[in-house]
Amino acid sequence: MRRLAYALAVMLVLVPAACGGSDDSSSAPLRSGVYEYELTSDYLRDNGISQRQSEQESGSHTVVLRPDGTFTDSWRTSVGTTGSCSGTFREGDDRLVTFRWKSGCFGDWQMKYAVDAERVSWSDQKALAPYASDEDQTVTEVFNSVPWRWTRAAS
Repeated sequence: MRRLAYALAVMLVLVPAACGGSDDSSSAPLRSGVYEYELTSDYLRDNGISQRQSEQESGSHTVVLRPDGTFTDSWRTSVGTTGSCSGTFREGDDRLVTFRWKSGCFGDWQMKYAVDAERVSWSDQKALAPYASDEDQTVTEVFNSVPWRWTRAAS
């Protein structure tokens, strides 16, 4: 099931380019600011994430990407539990971004982005060592296959 969900997520990113939409090479740049996305507990469990982790990390996420290369991911679950982690991000060549946790979470990763107006879609997710097991890769793909919506500049 998780492979099917990943394949569908990748298709959602790639199909518009094949149908006359913008391809990744014409993507707008990734900008600093506040992004939001939703991870439901059902979505996480249906894609191989444990019950415990899906309960702790599902919900409405707010990611703040700052111009200095730091970021914060904060969330509120459907039952009101909150969490937050922070780290650094660095954009490399070909829209590849590397995220590294510094506080609250573990499991660094890389992925490519494509920006279309206020929406950022992610592809080519890769878990980075030392947390790069098959399970880590699944978590990286599932958590980062959901598009982010840019909402405002960071304050």
